[in-house]
Formats: sequence, C-alpha cells, structure tokens
Amino acid sequence: MNAFSGWKNWKIVKPLRINTKFTLSILLVTLSFLCAIFLVSRDMLNTFSVQTAEEVASVILEGTNARIKDFFDQMEALSRSLAYTQAVQTIDPRGMRDLFIGSVLSRKRYLRAIYLGTEDGRMFEWGVGPEFIDYTPTFPPGYDPRKRPWYQTALEKNGFAVSEPYRYASVDAEGITCVLPVRDIEGKLLGVLGLDILLDNMKSLLEDLNIPKEGKALLVSAKGRFIAGSLDPGKVPGLENRFNHEEGVFRVRIEGSEMLVSYRLSKPLGWHLLVALPYTQILFNARWLLTLITIIEFLLMGMLTIVISIITNRFITSPLHRIIDVVNRIEGGDRTARIRVASEDEFGILGRELNKLVEAVDQYSSSLEQRVRERTEEVRALQQEITRLRVLEERKRIYRDMHDSIGAKLTNIFFCANVANKLMEREGSQAVEKLKELFNDVETNCLDAMKHVKSIVGGLDEGEGLDKDFGAFLSESIRKRLEMKGIEFFCRIDPPQVLSMLSSTAIGELEKVFEEMVSNVLKHSGAKMVELEVIEKGDSIHFRFSDNGRGIDLKETPNHGTGLQNIRFRIETLGGRLSMDSSLGHGTQFVFQLSKGNLRGKEDTP
Repeated sequence: MNAFSGWKNWKIVKPLRINTKFTLSILLVTLSFLCAIFLVSRDMLNTFSVQTAEEVASVILEGTNARIKDFFDQMEALSRSLAYTQAVQTIDPRGMRDLFIGSVLSRKRYLRAIYLGTEDGRMFEWGVGPEFIDYTPTFPPGYDPRKRPWYQTALEKNGFAVSEPYRYASVDAEGITCVLPVRDIEGKLLGVLGLDILLDNMKSLLEDLNIPKEGKALLVSAKGRFIAGSLDPGKVPGLENRFNHEEGVFRVRIEGSEMLVSYRLSKPLGWHLLVALPYTQILFNARWLLTLITIIEFLLMGMLTIVISIITNRFITSPLHRIIDVVNRIEGGDRTARIRVASEDEFGILGRELNKLVEAVDQYSSSLEQRVRERTEEVRALQQEITRLRVLEERKRIYRDMHDSIGAKLTNIFFCANVANKLMEREGSQAVEKLKELFNDVETNCLDAMKHVKSIVGGLDEGEGLDKDFGAFLSESIRKRLEMKGIEFFCRIDPPQVLSMLSSTAIGELEKVFEEMVSNVLKHSGAKMVELEVIEKGDSIHFRFSDNGRGIDLKETPNHGTGLQNIRFRIETLGGRLSMDSSLGHGTQFVFQLSKGNLRGKEDTP
C-alpha cells in the first residue's frame, strides 16, 4: 500500500460531506442565534405591548375619572342650587314640583328623579319613567324616607355624598342616589335632597369612551359592588379582593379570555374605575410583528444557505477536488502529476507540501526495492539459522529421550544378562525357570526399547497407550526393575488414584524421570532399599524418591551427569522445581512438587 492509498473511497463522499457539514454547522449556529433573538424579541415585544396597554389604560382611566368627577361635580352643584331655592327651603310642593321636573327633563339621560325627604318623614318626589304617573311615583304603604339608605348616607357624610347601589322602593331597579342634607338659615335640618341615577343610565358615562383593542370599562363601588360598565359583573369574580392599592394592574379570566385589568380609585366617591383589555388584542401587533420577523429570518436563512454553499464550493470544495484528482492520478501510476499552486492560503500550503511528499515518495521508491531485497536475504538467513537451531534442539531431545528411555531398557537387559550368567553356573529346575523369566524380561525390554525408539524419532507422545492407573503401572515397573538386583521397594501413593487423571504428556515425562532415577540406583547407589512417596496436598502433588545407598558428595561433584540434568529439565518443564539431598554414606533423596493443573493439561481440563 503506497502513501496515497485510502484516498479512493474518500474522494467519493468527502467533499460533499465537508461542504454539507460546514454549511449545516453555519446554519445551526445561525439558527441558534435567530432562535435566541426570536425569544428575546418576543419577550421584549410582549413586555412593550403590555406596558403600552397599561399606559393606554392609565390614560383612559385618567380621562374617565375626570369625566366622572365632572359629572358628580355637576350633580353636587345641581343639588346645592336646588337646596337653596325658596321652594325647597319652605318645603313648597307646588314650587318643588315644577323645579324638580324641569331639572329631571333637562338631564333625563342620567337622572331618573329628584326628591326631598323631610325630617318629619314626608316624601316629595318627581321624575320620568314608566313607573311615574304624571311625574309622580307610587310608594309602598308605610314608606318612611328616613329609613332608606340614601337618607342614612346623607346624615353619615353630613354633606354631599353618593350612596352605595341599592334597590329603589318605587321601581324594581337598582341605582345610586346623590344626596345632600338641606338646612335652613339657622342650620336646622329640613330633610335630605336626593337625585336618583339608575345603574343602567350610568353606562352612558362609559359608552362614550373610545377604548381601543375591544377593551371594557367598569365602575365598582368601594365595597366591590358593580355600578356600571359594559361587562357582566358576575363574570368578574372576587373584585372586592383585588383593590389593595389606589391603583394597580392584575390579570383575570373573563368570559374565557385572559384580560389585563387596570384600576384606579376615583376620589372623593371612593369608587374604582376599571379598564379591561384582552391579552390577545394587546399582543396581536407583537405576534404579527414576530410572524413577519420569523418569515424574514427564514428567507434570510435560505439566502445565507445559498451564499454559504457558493462560498464553500469556491474556497473549500473546488480546491479539495483538484487535490484529490492529482492524488488519484498519482495512485493510478502517473508520477508526473503535481498540484498547481495558485494561492498562498492553507490549500496552497497543502498543495506544496503534497508535491514535496510525492517527490519524497519517488525518491524512496527508487531505493525501496533494494532495501526489500536486502531484508529478504536477511530473513532467509535468519530462517536458515532458526532451522539449524530447531534441528539442534531436536537432536538434544532425541538424545535426552534415548538416554532416559533406551538407557533404562538397556540397563535392565544388562542386569538380566548378568543374572542369567550367574544362574547358568547353577544347576536345577529353579535356575532354569529363573533363566527363562530373565530372557522374557530381556525380550520385553528390547520390544519396549524399539517402541521408544520409534516414539522418540517420530516425535510422538511417549505416554500414549498407557494404562489409566498410572500409579499402579509406575509402582509395578519400578518394583520389577529393582527386584532384579534384590533391592527392596516401598511405595506409598495417597490417594491411590491421584495419578490416574494425568495427561499423556505428563505421564510420559514422569515415566522418564523415574526410569532415570531407578537406573541411577541400579548403576551407582549400591542401595538395598528404595522408597517412593506420592502425596496429594491441596492443588499440588508432592513426590519423594529416596534410597539408602552410598550417596554422593554434592560439594565435590557440583556438576551432575546427563541423567540428573535430564531429570531436572523434565520436572521444570512440568512447572516444578527439583530438590536433591545426598551425602556420602547416607543415600540420596529427590523431592519435588507439581501443580495438578499443569499435570492435567488442556485436553483434561473440565
């Protein structure tokens, strides 16, 4: 693979992906900013719209309050002018009749009636309406003006006042009364002068208000009673709990719509004037403006997308295409292809560096084949050396195996031959039988030696075909070899089946270890007794092989023979460590321990 491999797949999708990713990244950032601007603009416009509505409501409240104050100032002026007339001061019914009727007719849009309730309980009233007959009303039996709310209000205020809304006695309707105590020149109370105004007539004060955005106006008494307005008071619950200050703003749902209500206390009447503006109408212009801004933003985003795509194609995608085209030509074998550098920007730098890379690759390619040939020769020489070392190692293996296995069999044959020579000097049937047994052992050892030669030379597993009860096999084979020289043998395997689950490789190695140990006893020790102890302790098996022969001096003989080296090699191969204890006249002892996991091997692992 050359320096330009891997660009082939890249050239198909990479420019489009860079262009798309770059454009989408810019659009995502722009969209994020636009969304932030949209949210901020929406909040600002909504806040501005609400503030504007509150200002408009405040202006309306101020104008309406002035209008109401002017109206009741007129009612107070009318009351006082009537109270000082001769007809009222003298309580002249005929004079009061013409005076009161004329005043009501000139103001019948607002006024229902004008009357005087005297201190002695008489009632003089004239007005207009279907309940009046010849401008005179009809009162229920026992009617006493002094017990009526308007009369009590005048006495409480001791001056001009406006009563709370109440139901009239002469007509089934609610209204308010402008009242003024009437006194003579000496200040004696003559009675109370009243000017009745129906609540329905109070609407005319609010109907002339030009409230924008479909707004509504209400007049509410100090106790929260509805006085006048274009809204049903039953649909504005809890008004009496809303007026914590002389003026303010609160939100309430009226007729299923959210309304912004501004209120102001109208002095000196103690009434509250309310202006309710629908939130939908307040925010209509803001929402319309937001919609227009959103449309413009999307149009600008579309234009931005087109501009970014053109800029990206001009300054990013096209230079990349040119570079990739040159790379594809070089990959196809055109070593003369070079990138034309026409700018000093990053792509120009990339083009120059890529041209340098191509030239460096050409230079390296000229010497690469020679280096490959040199490395090939070195690898071939290394392989030959490895082969030689493997052959040498195989020879060492064959030598070890032949020394341990074939040597043990030849030792047995040697001792059988010696015993047979001695028996031939004797006479008798027992000697003949013993001689036959020895010749059978020679034959058996020769056959075993031939099998081991085939196994060693062929590199087969020496333990294949052995009985599963390796402990019994090992004990019996050692015993037979030692008996030929009259050596007692004691064997302890605890538990007896501890060696029955070993792998074939471990069996083969342990068999060679003990064959070599027995051969050393037969050839060198001069022992009369040999002991073998195999004990299972936890996850390991402990081995001890000892004789009571002449022993050796380990200090004078630090380097042992080939047999002992082979024994140590095989035990260490199985993962153990051999410990040898011997001294002159005290025999020799071999001790080692092996892990059961290493002895079972992979093929026996559950």
